[in-house]
Amino acid sequence: MVIDDRTNTAGSRPARPVLFSGDRDGGGLSDLLGPESLRTSFQRIIDLQTDAIVGYEAVVRGPADSSFADPVSLASAAKSMGMTPDLDAARWNGALGEAARADLPRELPLFIAVDPDSLTELPDLRDHDMGGAVLQFDETALIRRPAHLMQVVAEVRRLGWAIAVDHVGVRPESLALLPLLEPDVIKLDRTLLATRPNRFTARVVNAVAAQVERTGAVVMAEGIDTPRAALTAQAMGARVGEGSLYGSTTDLSVDSPVGSPLEFEIARDRGFTPMSTPYNLAAGGRDVRRASKRLLIEISKNLEAMATDSQQTALMLGAFQHVKHFTPITGRRWELMAMNATLVGALAENIGTEPAPKIRGANLAASDALREEWDVVVLTPHFSAVLAARDLGDTGPDMERRYDYVLSHDTTLTIECARSLIARLPPERSGSW
Repeated sequence: MVIDDRTNTAGSRPARPVLFSGDRDGGGLSDLLGPESLRTSFQRIIDLQTDAIVGYEAVVRGPADSSFADPVSLASAAKSMGMTPDLDAARWNGALGEAARADLPRELPLFIAVDPDSLTELPDLRDHDMGGAVLQFDETALIRRPAHLMQVVAEVRRLGWAIAVDHVGVRPESLALLPLLEPDVIKLDRTLLATRPNRFTARVVNAVAAQVERTGAVVMAEGIDTPRAALTAQAMGARVGEGSLYGSTTDLSVDSPVGSPLEFEIARDRGFTPMSTPYNLAAGGRDVRRASKRLLIEISKNLEAMATDSQQTALMLGAFQHVKHFTPITGRRWELMAMNATLVGALAENIGTEPAPKIRGANLAASDALREEWDVVVLTPHFSAVLAARDLGDTGPDMERRYDYVLSHDTTLTIECARSLIARLPPERSGSW
């Protein structure tokens, strides 16, 4: 799978990932650690109400007599050596091979964790009719490269696969980005169960609850090692869980699940990136008002204040038409937001890729209809708003220029507008932003 990150033009759908068959089999890592050193096992996923098996997650371990027998240590070592694709390929091939050998029922979910960048090295997803298969991405991938991951997820969903986000709750930034992907499964990190509840725990629980209420996502807890941890997981909203309390297996045919497998209402267009601009998305079926730039500036500042107060869980995006409208004063305000927000982006003609520290910039092509708009999008786990305005082309004093605009707090619309702007941002670096 390869991602085409070409710049989008106005009215065009963001470039789709192109699928092809990779040939990596994980042998490079296996050769390094020793013949047949990589072993695939499967964590049982349990319904926390009935204790029935409702799915499995593939886990790869290294040699039993080494530190790499711990999956976390093995993954860390593979990453440091640049061999994450080899590890992902080993997990992928081991999971699918065992599922086929054991004749795993199609409806029983099989979770397979991969790094989004590894998909270029794996066999074509279209070759595997897994039914209940779930691709699992780490929350760091969501934070590191949101636009890239949005493209990957959109294409994977078109093939009917479900999506899970792992380790949610380690970093607050991921909470703001969950709505962009709308994962089918949200996996709570084990640290949430192992530490005394605190203010951050409450923020995670509230954010996840809001996402579940809006999308129907399944909440899973990892690291359930005791009955007490299972009760804690349920208190945090988890429906299913995995951990040493429930054990694992290397042979999927030895278990006889008695519970109903997890079911996902997979919408193949869920998480798609709109072809349009925020104003065109917002104006349809909503009241359009007319105002001067002076009023819109004050509305924009008010939305910026909401993002500043969000404590690392805000997504803030703005379209400014031309770089001259991203004034030094505006730049300082947005730089302040970027110090705490998850992602801050500014789009305009000639604005550059980093108009201020930690702000993602995107130059707008001459043909992009967004150049006629002034848009501000704020998205947090509990607050959403979009100001979408279209320039009427007035001349005269700048503050008296008029715009048609829509101001909405509709979460679905805000998410769509955010996706349309993020899709225009240049490709993220592979490392942390």
